[in-house]
Amino acid sequence: MNEELRTITVLDFEKGKVFQHNLSDGSINGWNPNDESCEDFLIEQGYSLGNIQWMLHEDATIYVK
Repeated sequence: MNEELRTITVLDFEKGKVFQHNLSDGSINGWNPNDESCEDFLIEQGYSLGNIQWMLHEDATIYVK
């Protein structure tokens, strides 16, 4: 896994919530963060791709302005 990209943030419009998944905890071996593998992971987590937006990024920091 690219160590710089280790968090997926999900905007779930169906639930009206924001979720984050830390991918550097060792639970995903051989991770290759491309669109297809990220979407497969999100589907496995129970998300409906038609009701979410997601991004892969460095850390779990939330910036509030």
